[in-house]
Amino acid sequence: MELPEGRFCFFRHQFTSTRKYDPLWTAYAGQRFLFASSFTHPIEGKLTFRVVTYMTQAQVTIDVDIKKNAILRRYMDLPKLLDLLHFQKLYIRRADGFSDRLEGALFPSLRSSINKVHAEGAALYDADDFHRRARIGSYVSCWTMSGQDSMALWQLYGGVRNSVAVTTTVDRLVTTSFAWERSVRLHRVKYVDHSKVKNYIINSYEDVLQFKHKAYKHEKELRILVPQQSDNWESNPISLRLPVPNLDSFVRSIVVAPEADNNFFEVIKGLCAKYGLRAPVRRSKLAFVPV
Repeated sequence: MELPEGRFCFFRHQFTSTRKYDPLWTAYAGQRFLFASSFTHPIEGKLTFRVVTYMTQAQVTIDVDIKKNAILRRYMDLPKLLDLLHFQKLYIRRADGFSDRLEGALFPSLRSSINKVHAEGAALYDADDFHRRARIGSYVSCWTMSGQDSMALWQLYGGVRNSVAVTTTVDRLVTTSFAWERSVRLHRVKYVDHSKVKNYIINSYEDVLQFKHKAYKHEKELRILVPQQSDNWESNPISLRLPVPNLDSFVRSIVVAPEADNNFFEVIKGLCAKYGLRAPVRRSKLAFVPV
């Protein structure tokens, strides 16, 4: 069986278990199968799904409840937009570079379990080592899962006068991410009180980055996770710039801040035209008073 060039497929992983587990979609950018086989999950045990592996390093895993046509927004200031247009690359930051102190924080029960296993000699790392590697060995890009304006996010990321929101969709993002030739994960962030979480599944370092404190719930975040857990993970650069081969295929629209003046709006239109971006540039709906 072969896949059409430039297309991707979604496969649903379904676990048979008495414990709740969020299944995932996995998209592969490949031309042919290497193999298809059953797989036993190390925690969940018996299951009823097939794993398909392709001849490629590009793999995108997505929460199953995320729709392919879901609209995503990234609020940003003018320099970040210029960076995207000029270099045609998506800036993605190492997880320890964010200001949130709870980024990648371990739940107390998880910390206790890791330390117990380490003390018994069954693991090479303790909880602090796990937490550090999860953050330094993972890159994150944050998007809002909504086609609607959020005044709070306008104010937080760039301001209501001199910023923009770049919109795309999940399927556009998946198509673009195949050019990265990496393992990529897209997760709807789970908002929790870290001190109260009892049930969870953590299979890899980056899994802890699916969670954020419930104080950030208003962000409605879809998180792009790009693990870089090679042997020299401690030398990972603070950020990556991943290629966006076709901006027109990636960018759905550019939304200009609600309180931007006409000059700023025209600057954004002219900038997009200069770089050949055909996506529409429009004002935020919050800029208009209903009549």
